[in-house]
Amino acid sequence: GILDDNSKADSSTQEFKELEGLVWHACFREFPAQCYEPFKGGNDILSASKCLLEHSLDGISSMVAGWIRVGFAQGNFNADNCLVAGRTMDYGPFGFMDEYHPLFAKWTGSGDHFGFMNQVNAGFANYVMLVSSVMPVIEANSESMDEANKFKDELIERAQGVFEDKLMEALRTKLGFHPGDEIADDIWGDLELLLRESRADWTMFWRQLTTVVNEFPVNGEGVNPSVDYGDMLDMLITNDKVKEGSSPFYAPLDMETRDKFLEWIQTWRECLVESYKDDGASFILSKDDNSYTAPLERMRFANPKYILREWMLVEAYSKASPSSIQSPLFPISINSSEADESMVQELFSLIQNPYDEGTDKQDRKYFRRAPDEALEAGGTAFMS
Repeated sequence: GILDDNSKADSSTQEFKELEGLVWHACFREFPAQCYEPFKGGNDILSASKCLLEHSLDGISSMVAGWIRVGFAQGNFNADNCLVAGRTMDYGPFGFMDEYHPLFAKWTGSGDHFGFMNQVNAGFANYVMLVSSVMPVIEANSESMDEANKFKDELIERAQGVFEDKLMEALRTKLGFHPGDEIADDIWGDLELLLRESRADWTMFWRQLTTVVNEFPVNGEGVNPSVDYGDMLDMLITNDKVKEGSSPFYAPLDMETRDKFLEWIQTWRECLVESYKDDGASFILSKDDNSYTAPLERMRFANPKYILREWMLVEAYSKASPSSIQSPLFPISINSSEADESMVQELFSLIQNPYDEGTDKQDRKYFRRAPDEALEAGGTAFMS
């Protein structure tokens, strides 16, 4: 092999030359302007390798934080399903989460380590594997093994913090705060427990919370922030009798849980209002960015209204496919000559603008929690 635990890798072997070629190819393919063009002419593979690892850290950590932000579970996030630049390739089973659970996954074999909120840990583990794979090149071109090991240890320690920070930045933004405003962290911690015990729909909850900020502005010229926390909670819960499936909760809230949410909304709201005052953390951090973003806009672009839920996809391909393919959720029988692809086209159009309000028809049909039967149907709620 090319590795020896007590010395640098042997750079004369064919295996090492192939590894060098892979590093250069990855730099050329994924980060040409940053990691290939500046270093290839001088054959500075040491700098190229470090550049590759730095940009991969940003890409992979941003990807997994983005998954959690929009409610997506990859489900089988091994290193072989993780691309260098922060993309994933796999045939599944993956999918968007309906009812929140921190260990949600579509695949029954995912295990806790690939569960929804553990995807950050899985991404970090994959990144450590990438670092280990590139280290022979860095070791061979460093002044000493001590120098190479110091680089590796410091990079991995920093990377763990980056993965954690990216996740918290996404969650702070979903709550309306500046991504660097740590006042939101305890608010998220309290909310996570409530979401878990209340059977909340991940997407519906966050978008309804965005609606609360829209209807009860936090700041702005002439705005006197409302303290009608009960009205805010009513708006969050909505009314299934007015629009079926519009409540973000899969079971009615009992009085104890409702009281907990009322207390949480007041705490969240008061912190958000304070943070966007002239001396508040989110307002000051926004000014430092040289681009002020209002809390409503932060939330609207952090919390999609529409996602491709599995029950939607099942209905779409059941209608579009020959009668040999049927779903227990939608037991329709059609001939291939009668295949209807209109819903496939509807969903394609819908998902082009997932953060927009959409048309009245799109709102009625697709902005809703999953039907109860879809939460238990094999091949829709879970896959083996």
